[in-house]
Amino acid sequence: MGRLDKYARQSKQKESSKVLPIRLPESIYTQFRQRCEELGLSMSEAGYLLIKEEINDGVYTTHTKEVATTTEPLNTPIHKEHSSTTKKAYLPSTRWNSTPYEMDNELPCPLCHQWYSKANFSRHAKHHQLTTREILESHEDIVEQMIQSRRNK
Repeated sequence: MGRLDKYARQSKQKESSKVLPIRLPESIYTQFRQRCEELGLSMSEAGYLLIKEEINDGVYTTHTKEVATTTEPLNTPIHKEHSSTTKKAYLPSTRWNSTPYEMDNELPCPLCHQWYSKANFSRHAKHHQLTTREILESHEDIVEQMIQSRRNK
């Protein structure tokens, strides 16, 4: 009997939920989908049940150092924080984002000395054959001047 057999079509608890997108190799995805169909479970239900059982089994305890090391946030922000330019509190993460450079949902292009919509900035950066990150970080002094100039208006 597999781990999911004992859970076949149990009712879910009513509580607010979050989505956990995961990537799987196609072969594992197909096998998991087939197994869920056999048990009459959605893939989401089965994933929830596996995670719930994993947590309830006490796998994530102080004895497991690997989980703690890979899930703890960084202690210091990756970039300088422009407190007046951000719309919400800046939380450090391992993924780069342009939030510290944003003002009024726009980002400065230090090469053109123009402001562009945050949503379209990546496309604009391609015209310079650079990424958003490369433009903003390699010309940080000009970016800072543009932010200060806009702040003073």
